[in-house]
Amino acid sequence: MSKKKILVFGGSGSIGKALAKKLKESNYSPIILSRNEDELNNISKEIKCEFRVCDILNTDRIREIAEEFKDNLFGIAYCVGSINLKPLKVTKDEDFIDSFKINTLGAINVIKQNQAGLAKNNGSILLYSTIAVKQGFTNHTVVSTAKGAIEGLTLSLAAEFAPKIRVNCIAPSLTDAKMTQKIISNDTIKKAIENMHPLPKIGSGEDFSDIGSFLLSEKNNWITGQIFHIDGGRSTLRIKS
Repeated sequence: MSKKKILVFGGSGSIGKALAKKLKESNYSPIILSRNEDELNNISKEIKCEFRVCDILNTDRIREIAEEFKDNLFGIAYCVGSINLKPLKVTKDEDFIDSFKINTLGAINVIKQNQAGLAKNNGSILLYSTIAVKQGFTNHTVVSTAKGAIEGLTLSLAAEFAPKIRVNCIAPSLTDAKMTQKIISNDTIKKAIENMHPLPKIGSGEDFSDIGSFLLSEKNNWITGQIFHIDGGRSTLRIKS
């Protein structure tokens, strides 16, 4: 097994799982992390990788994991996220605070605790935003605010950590995942969303795994501070009506 460890937070989700699988194929040793031990156990058996149970809001647990892997840490992927869709007029302060804790502050704490280990090995950090930061969507104020902060964090840390640590971000469009099932479980709605993309489909974890694995790997020696929009063309193209 490779001694080059990469921590994949949110490793039980579709994006994290696909990324961990690709990292293993690329001769890295992914460690998948999430709160759900049963899901982690099943995925780790499938991929043949290690796992750790971790709530990203538990800073003591994050510190323990950072200490465990500090000597052989080559990368961190923060694939954790949440979707809270509602009109601004019915939102509460707690909606924004909770979203910021999960999507943004969790990433910040993970990076802070692992910065020394990553710097030692000239490592890489991969964060995840959303298409809704670049292209405005109705009822997305909660998630767009938190993920917009992730894009700002990407640029700031890429400057601060250069040349020791590379920091990049992927901004997906809607992806087939546990937290999006309420949106795409209706076939009519799913088809309508698919047709909003120039490449008409809902994203899958595999759509991000190749580029994610590359950005985390040592093959990437000259890319940092970039936001990659992987969204079937939706953020930049308009379909003929």
